[in-house]
Amino acid sequence: MKFKLLGLILAGSLVFSGCAVADPTVSESDLSALATAVGLETPDPGDENGWEPEEPVLPDSEVLAKALNKISRKSLTTGFAVLAPDGTVLAYRNDYGMVPASTMKLVTALAAIDVLGRDTRFSTSVVSAEAGKITLVGGGDPFLWKGKSSVSARRANLDDLAAATAAALTAAGVTSVKLTYDASLFSGSAYSSSWKKSWASYTPRIKALVVNGGKSTGWAADKDPALATAKAFADRLKKNGIKVSSTKAGAAPEGAVEVAAVQSATVGVQVRRMLKYSDNVAAEVLARQVAIAKGLPGSFSGANKALKAWMQEKGLWETGQKIDGGSGLSSKTKLKPSVLAKLVLISLDDNTYYDVIAGLPTAGVDGTLKKRFNDKSEAAGRKVVHAKTGSLKEVDTLAGYVTTADGVTLTFAFMSSHASSKAKAAVNWIDRSASVLAKCGCR
Repeated sequence: MKFKLLGLILAGSLVFSGCAVADPTVSESDLSALATAVGLETPDPGDENGWEPEEPVLPDSEVLAKALNKISRKSLTTGFAVLAPDGTVLAYRNDYGMVPASTMKLVTALAAIDVLGRDTRFSTSVVSAEAGKITLVGGGDPFLWKGKSSVSARRANLDDLAAATAAALTAAGVTSVKLTYDASLFSGSAYSSSWKKSWASYTPRIKALVVNGGKSTGWAADKDPALATAKAFADRLKKNGIKVSSTKAGAAPEGAVEVAAVQSATVGVQVRRMLKYSDNVAAEVLARQVAIAKGLPGSFSGANKALKAWMQEKGLWETGQKIDGGSGLSSKTKLKPSVLAKLVLISLDDNTYYDVIAGLPTAGVDGTLKKRFNDKSEAAGRKVVHAKTGSLKEVDTLAGYVTTADGVTLTFAFMSSHASSKAKAAVNWIDRSASVLAKCGCR
């Protein structure tokens, strides 16, 4: 919030840009001189009312609407909602169910934090019930990695698991094993029927056992990520002195004991990474984890039911909405702009969802917004707009929050559908509209 200059001096501390800096040298004469310099009366130090900061004033709805309507939206179908800190709708257009694209990940993120808990971790383990036979068991860690990585979400590493497994086997006098792998935590199809077939070469399948996001090399997606993970694990066992005579799918046997395991990053850390870089695999995996925690199948349909149920519990489910996957890759998903804005508002109002806010990209700074807000008409939004992006072939969306020039925090969602040739125009409309909020006095 911004305050009048004299309102910045509080009990011997100078408050500037939201930070309090101790300054014991400020005296009454200093205050008087400062007040005279800016043409204001000096408040009575003994009168507490003289020290109250000025409350930010909300934008006028009509003025705000006029400012937003000036932004060109030619050849675009648009909808938006802008909410005040108390949830009041300040401005909106076409507040009906529209394709959210990756802003759908906001639903998945909040539900994962709420249902699973931000400190929850997933285990990828190796178990054995018989000497010379081991099973690699997938625990649904979307960020299991192989090789070195400085990314905090990639805490669990296949190299570490192989080294620990080899050490345990060697200590037990085992030098050769038959390897099976178990990805049965998730069920149903690994590739959604709503996803375009043309995406299959680069869109990973959703499995409970997956390494490097289901892409072994470059942009090519593994046709069977569980098998690819098992083969990569076998190669690492061999490098650690353990011969692997066979590798095949198979359930972990009853009574098996744990040989070694690696623990994922927390759900909170995973949510941050998922939102910042719009990770589709992480979104779909976390949605399935939510389903399992709710006693539903770890499948696309189970995840859809679990996410819808969560929205209903939170009073966010409205007529005209539909969920088809946790990532936003399906164009069958429909959410209202006002509901997306409410999701952000909930995250701001409840520290439980801190990781959701921390994961939102910042305009012109990082994540999927790093190269956005890049012309003069969007300059006001740079470093000020914090929001989740969404993009499909004929859809662009943005949902997040912004602190206006007057110090009011507004939440918003801008949604557009358009011909493919108008994608740039849609992004410009969104970024310029969000920038209007950033520089808004609108009174």
